[in-house]
Amino acid sequence: MNDTTSVTVVNQSAHTDLIGVYVDAMAPAAGGCTPNGRVLETTITLAAGAKTTLSVPVIYSCLDPAAANDLSFIWVAVADHGADDLASCGVGNLQSVACFDALADDDQDPADNRATRNGPRVVAQ
Repeated sequence: MNDTTSVTVVNQSAHTDLIGVYVDAMAPAAGGCTPNGRVLETTITLAAGAKTTLSVPVIYSCLDPAAANDLSFIWVAVADHGADDLASCGVGNLQSVACFDALADDDQDPADNRATRNGPRVVAQ
């Protein structure tokens, strides 16, 4: 199934900043589903107070949809002020303490550096 998700990034500082944007899609544990890993890794430059929306096209697939029936993909996105924390926020590590700590030391409001949401649910047909 082809799909596109959107990630909105806002620069809350009083000056132009370089921001790393990393997005992982985590597949259900069963069913051999993809994508399962990094679907976006980019840097953007945003003026003070500016925001932008990035489109992330994906193709969802499961080798065994019956095994993954009713399970969901999970999306995790982070904004890295200064784009300097990729080593701590590698593929599959966006929810780790190391990534959280690395992101938190860059700005004054670490509570909004990461967003997680459920993606589509697998429905076996």
